Amino acid sequence: MFVSWRVKAAFIGPAVAYFGVFLLVPVLAALGFAWTRWSGIDLAQATWNGTGNFTALVSDAVFKEALVHTLTYVVVSTVFVNVIGLALALLINTRVRGHEALRVAMFVPLALSPVIVAVLWQYLLGPYGFVNQVLGSVLGVTDKPVSFLGDPHLAFITVIAATIWQFAGGNMLLYYAGLQSLPQERMEAAAIDGAGWLSRLRWVVLPHLRPTVAVVVALNLIGGWKVFDLVYVLTRGGPDRSTEVLSTYLYEQAFTLNNVGFASAIACVICLLAVVSTLVRRPIAGVEY
Repeated sequence: MFVSWRVKAAFIGPAVAYFGVFLLVPVLAALGFAWTRWSGIDLAQATWNGTGNFTALVSDAVFKEALVHTLTYVVVSTVFVNVIGLALALLINTRVRGHEALRVAMFVPLALSPVIVAVLWQYLLGPYGFVNQVLGSVLGVTDKPVSFLGDPHLAFITVIAATIWQFAGGNMLLYYAGLQSLPQERMEAAAIDGAGWLSRLRWVVLPHLRPTVAVVVALNLIGGWKVFDLVYVLTRGGPDRSTEVLSTYLYEQAFTLNNVGFASAIACVICLLAVVSTLVRRPIAGVEY
């Protein structure tokens, strides 16, 4: 059946307009402002700065610290959400008793926004939160509240733990979907040949899941580089910048210090890291370039 271009435009137009206005234009704007010195107030006051913002990044101690924190966050959170997600997927795939309830329970955190998750964890881990009440009043482990979000060493661990809690369930569902396409004949043949559970996991399950692992890891890496709301609501990059990541430092530069040019340079670095992260999908999936 012939469909006129007007009908096609009516269906495609809103999506294209949304992509252009809210995604493409901001990206191009950030790329342009990264080469300028601008306060973000009057566009007429923007002046050409060349590579000055990128040069300043190299010598900025806070940026380096935020980059290290972001890299650590990306690597640690990606490893744990994938290991836990795969382990849970294997568990519910065995049809263990209550696997459907477990699947739903693990998916609930993913349905919450990172802001809600951050507020929830603040209530749980605050000085008078549920965890400190259990540790102090019930178990008698400590006489004073544990500063989960105020201690520079514990705050970063807390941020990563909150990330794992929220996103491990999403990875579980993706891996579970991949396991559903695994031919049972392969597992049965391996079992008949005497392969144990670990051998079947190593030689049958994991090779079958390589394309799924590649996609999931790439998505986790991209999400990790641009993490903002969870960190900002939980700690605002503190204490003493111990949880400062690239996006929170970008926010501070753009909306607190009115240094939009410098913030745009940070945004370009985040975009570059996210684009590079997509390249891991092909080697993990076993696809040659």
